[in-house]
Amino acid sequence: MRQRIFLGFASIIILCIGIGLYALWSFSRVGGALDVILRDNHQCVLAGQAMKESAERLDSALSLALAGEEERARKLFGSYAPVFEQYLGHERGSISLPGEAKIADKIKQAAERYQGLAKKFWSASDLGTRRAMYFSELLPLFTDIQNNLHQVIRTGEENMVRADRQARTLSANSTRTMFAVLVVGVGIAVSVYFATQRAIFRPIQRLTAVAKELGNGNLDQVVPVQSNDEIGALAAAFNKLSAKLRAYRQITADQILRARQMTENTFSAFPDAILALTVDGGIDFANPAAEELLKGLDSEIGLPLRIREEAENVLKGAKDYMPTSFEKAVPVRIHEHEAYLLPRVIGMRDESDKLFGAAIVLQDVTRFRLMDEVKTNLVSTVSHELKTPLSSIRMGLHLLLEEKIGALNPKQLELLLTAREDSERLLRMINDLLDLARLESGQTRQRFEIVSPGTLIKNAAPDLKPLVEANDARLVTDTSAELPDVAVDLRQIGHVFSNLVANAARHSMPGEDVVLSAKPIGKSVRFSVLDHGPGIPKEFQSRIFERFFRVPGTEDSTGVGLGLAIAKEMIVSHGGRIGLQCTSGKGSEFYFDLPATSKGVKA
Repeated sequence: MRQRIFLGFASIIILCIGIGLYALWSFSRVGGALDVILRDNHQCVLAGQAMKESAERLDSALSLALAGEEERARKLFGSYAPVFEQYLGHERGSISLPGEAKIADKIKQAAERYQGLAKKFWSASDLGTRRAMYFSELLPLFTDIQNNLHQVIRTGEENMVRADRQARTLSANSTRTMFAVLVVGVGIAVSVYFATQRAIFRPIQRLTAVAKELGNGNLDQVVPVQSNDEIGALAAAFNKLSAKLRAYRQITADQILRARQMTENTFSAFPDAILALTVDGGIDFANPAAEELLKGLDSEIGLPLRIREEAENVLKGAKDYMPTSFEKAVPVRIHEHEAYLLPRVIGMRDESDKLFGAAIVLQDVTRFRLMDEVKTNLVSTVSHELKTPLSSIRMGLHLLLEEKIGALNPKQLELLLTAREDSERLLRMINDLLDLARLESGQTRQRFEIVSPGTLIKNAAPDLKPLVEANDARLVTDTSAELPDVAVDLRQIGHVFSNLVANAARHSMPGEDVVLSAKPIGKSVRFSVLDHGPGIPKEFQSRIFERFFRVPGTEDSTGVGLGLAIAKEMIVSHGGRIGLQCTSGKGSEFYFDLPATSKGVKA
């Protein structure tokens, strides 16, 4: 096969080399002819024109002398006599044309006679003598010189025309020859192409057709081996490959079947309902718990709408849906009983990260949901019941401190003040518990208003400054221009601002700035509170929004660890999210993002 390819393309390579060499030879000849035109003939014409012009200037000088312009005539004659001699020397030194030497000798002889007569002319003082000498000898001799110069110029031009014709003829002959060689080369190339196609391309086309069939899953393909060259060896190797693929497919099919059976058996043992969806949303697999769940759902459309929506989002390329709180549980009715399912949707991807389906895990959290509701109701009830006696205790303490029922000694006053501070702290904790319980149960009534972020911060700043200044810090506001409006409950957002700014001021060094800012983040607006305090250690940042959590080392604080948890619930109820950006030792930035809106006010 390599010999065929070599012999086929060697002829084309030799033809290209021959065409190239002939083209170089032809261009060299044409270039030589053009060089003759430019170097010899053109120089002859230029020298003749220069001598003709100089001779005319010499004759003009003699005419000026006859007119009485003696000084000007001598100066003109003296300027052009050397020029004429110089170009005459160039002409005699570059003779290359037939008859050019004879004409040059005539011009030289005439010029020498003209110079001799000119000397006599300038030495004569009588105007009559000069006039007779000019018209009888100098003028006829000037005419003879001009005629010889005309002949030199005409000879050069004729030779240039003749050389140009020769160059054109040579170029035309070269073009015709190269065209003929090119036609022959194209014929040879076409013949080589068809010969190569028969020898190489057709077997390759057969191999390609068989490869397509193999790609479509039809492994029962055999390529005929018609030669002993490389193509024949390739066909034999291809047949061996297809045989191994058939064996491998059988082995792989058995392994896939065993793996599927093992997977189904494993999922069947799970108590939670597990479903596998195809890319188009169809159910490809369901374990026994899922089948039992689908039968018990009082619905004609299968899975609840909310679960199907989350599954469709993941199948469209969204992130996996992995809720962690009971608030995301979906209420359903199973066999006429109310239940809560916590769905988790996980996208299934292959090695190239291409999505080929989604898995849904439905965890029955009915018991945990009820326990959470009982806990919330218990906290709410206990907090409400404690608030009534606590109010009586506070009232009694205030009456005692006013000393309307008797004077107090210093020790009694100190004890009563301590008791009043503890009762106020206990009241704040009870109020926080009640607020948190109402938020979790959804009993808090919210009134949303459309406001601009700049107005929101501007209106909140006067109430926040005393909180900052009480800790010897400064409040600084920074709002980006042209922010979209947001829908907020002013009372709740004010509570969030107050909590975040108070925490920032409490952990700032005296004289430092607490920065309250707003800036765009995608389709949301980010409000942030930045302080320059010691920051929060990295190991505690993930727990900072948990209830009753306080960073170790801050137990002397007056809070009980509910402020950030309440702020998180309020922001979540607004459809936003709250977070923390912090580097230990370099301050903290608490932020919350609220979605931009263009809708009207809603209650």
